[in-house]
Amino acid sequence: MSAPRDAIGAVVILRRAAAPTVPTIRLDGSQQAVLESTAHVLRVLGGPGTGKSTLAVELVRRQVTAGERADRCLVLAASRPAAAALRDQVTARLDGTSTQSLARTWQAFGFALLRSEAALRGDPAPRLLNGPEQDVVLRDLLAGHASGDVLGPDWPESVRAALGTRGFRNELRDLLMRAVEHGLGPEDLLALGKEHDRPEWVAAAHVLREYDQVTAFSRHGAYDPAWILTAAADLLEEEPLALDRLRDAVSLLVVDDAQELTSAAARLLRVVAGAGPRIVLLGDPDAAVQTFRGADPRFLADGWQSLGRPAQQETRVLELSHRVPSAVREAVTRVVARVGALGGGEQRSWTPARSGGVVDVALLRSAAQEASHIAGVLRRAHLVEGIPWDEMAVIVRGAGRAALLRRLLATASVPLMTPAAETPVRDELAVRPLLTMLREALAVARSAQRGQQHVIDGTVAADLITSPIGGADAVSLRRLRRLLRREELEVGGGRSSDELLGELLLEPVRARSLGELAAPAARVAAAIDA
Repeated sequence: MSAPRDAIGAVVILRRAAAPTVPTIRLDGSQQAVLESTAHVLRVLGGPGTGKSTLAVELVRRQVTAGERADRCLVLAASRPAAAALRDQVTARLDGTSTQSLARTWQAFGFALLRSEAALRGDPAPRLLNGPEQDVVLRDLLAGHASGDVLGPDWPESVRAALGTRGFRNELRDLLMRAVEHGLGPEDLLALGKEHDRPEWVAAAHVLREYDQVTAFSRHGAYDPAWILTAAADLLEEEPLALDRLRDAVSLLVVDDAQELTSAAARLLRVVAGAGPRIVLLGDPDAAVQTFRGADPRFLADGWQSLGRPAQQETRVLELSHRVPSAVREAVTRVVARVGALGGGEQRSWTPARSGGVVDVALLRSAAQEASHIAGVLRRAHLVEGIPWDEMAVIVRGAGRAALLRRLLATASVPLMTPAAETPVRDELAVRPLLTMLREALAVARSAQRGQQHVIDGTVAADLITSPIGGADAVSLRRLRRLLRREELEVGGGRSSDELLGELLLEPVRARSLGELAAPAARVAAAIDA
């Protein structure tokens, strides 16, 4: 019987391997062969823990030791945390200073190109639009369409109910940014939508046209993160002097996690290759995790050959994994043998550098059993084996499962820490009620100015009462509903408990008069009134 696609609900990792200290690096034979290679375009493939990022640092150190200025060497990473870690390691390894940042993200590299060229021309400095700003623009555009003030696109019936939701805006922004990354304008997206019978794309093309007009008018000189690399590539192609200046500025370009390159980043890399720097690509085509954001590992598998003449190109494979023990290696081998390889799968031939490790599999009937089992494993590792809590990790499939498992583990007294990047600030448990209360308070004030009475939705009222501001739990909220409903029936009324909750939050004096049972509602009502 075949297992369901999401059969692996969670993976528990104990004793995460610590990052090696950079000043005491020991290189194996395959890594030494990479450092000794003289290929102008070098592709280095390696599985997990084979030292690809370590090689990125060593390549820069080797170039500087040979007499090159450190600021003419650049390491590009797929994310800001990775770039920050590489920057620290390169700086520690060189034991010196440079006039430029030695490790950057692709967006930071493209933005630096645009900014330096703008300064030379005397133009205003460019500015990068962030995610919240993009969300505000799209929210205003969609709200204008919904109000009828502006003629909007004809969205298909399947998405109309979601037009006002944040989730729809996020999906729409992702679609527009992926289109921009591929160099598609509104007309191109419109044509693709008609060609492939995708009415959502046709409607999104209308929004993209408005979005471009609004940002160009109100945010002159601002670039989307998805557009920044395309703009940098256009600049280098249209201005040969800019490419000459880049040739003088960069002699070695090392790309870490090259499997995460988007089409826009790959295009910029091809343009930069025309300036003549030595290019080293490090990665594993099987390990791309940013494909939902446009990453295309096919460039590392095959497309990299467009960076130069075949005689100048070479591929090296790292053979030894310094992080993964033999037991984990055996389990990985059994799994990947059933998975198709991209680019030949040469990087799968690594061998473990150390023995040991444990891999256990547990088949459980429900999410509750899964959480109980995981909590038991974690507590046993901490109390019996003495493993610190911060050396354990739980990896789950999907955000929905993560939220459920987080709640269940918290009730089992397992301390949790969620990476900040996984939860937008607006969705933090401590922030969301404040934003909701601010929105309701503003609505109350505006209604009062117009001589009207604002009505708080019952669902919103219940969320505020059970939030950290109110502090009520589900049981006390249910008792408060019963109390309000009983009072309503005594005076001959027929309103629902939702309506009564919303009304109570607008009457702080009455909420206080109801005693301890309504204390959470009284706190919320006092805050709104204040």
